[in-house]
Amino acid sequence: MQYVLAVYLPGLLLGGLAFWWSMTHGLWWATLIGWALVSGLGIAVGFHRIYSHKTHELPEWLDNLILLLGTLGGQGSSISWVAVHRGYHHRFSDTPKDLHSPVNGFWNSVIGWYWKLTPETINHKYAVDLLRRPNHVLVHRHYIIHLWSCVVFIAALYPLFGWTPLFLYGSVLFISLVQDSLVNSLCHLTKVGYANFDVGDRSRNFWLLGYFGWGQGWHNNHHALPAQFDFGVKWWEFDPCRLWLPFLKLFGATAHVEKTNGIA
Repeated sequence: MQYVLAVYLPGLLLGGLAFWWSMTHGLWWATLIGWALVSGLGIAVGFHRIYSHKTHELPEWLDNLILLLGTLGGQGSSISWVAVHRGYHHRFSDTPKDLHSPVNGFWNSVIGWYWKLTPETINHKYAVDLLRRPNHVLVHRHYIIHLWSCVVFIAALYPLFGWTPLFLYGSVLFISLVQDSLVNSLCHLTKVGYANFDVGDRSRNFWLLGYFGWGQGWHNNHHALPAQFDFGVKWWEFDPCRLWLPFLKLFGATAHVEKTNGIA
């Protein structure tokens, strides 16, 4: 509840206004770059593929950078994100224990599940590897303070750039929150998209969120092959996160050999 009131709802409402302002002022490219860094590298690559499914080992400086970008996505700390994703979404996919599945109601999968993010409902043991890393623990313990400190820093750039940096960040935050809420909901509706694999849940591939949601929309593929960095399976299922692989390699990230299911 604290998270919803302090982050999600303000981010969604103010971010929506900021998105409208950024678009009316023609700040398309700046918004696109911010979205690529926060939603793409921070959330889709960092929180999802690297931290949740252990696709890569990162040097310390790159780990800190990706942790910062993911934190700016407004979707909770890396530890909470990973615990929910591993311990509830994959382990109990499309059952009442899956916190953001549409089986608990469509609007629950869009926004209602954020009210469930409490220490009583989430067991952080599912992110035990991150609990051993001081930088992730520090951000987790003071997540809201870290996030709002970043917002204050961006706002402090006003004398140099006016309100533009703050509005750009609001736009990026809005897109990130809406995009991944749509993945939680639409990619688990049997009337949407298609499935390449029978994995025992309702996960679906939805091309719009595959191409324009950093590959997250190739969701059924991911549920079948969670340790795979590239969520695409068929030749035309392009995963935009592949664009980040040369960057990761260039700056010292080490890819893991896919020998496990990537969940635990």
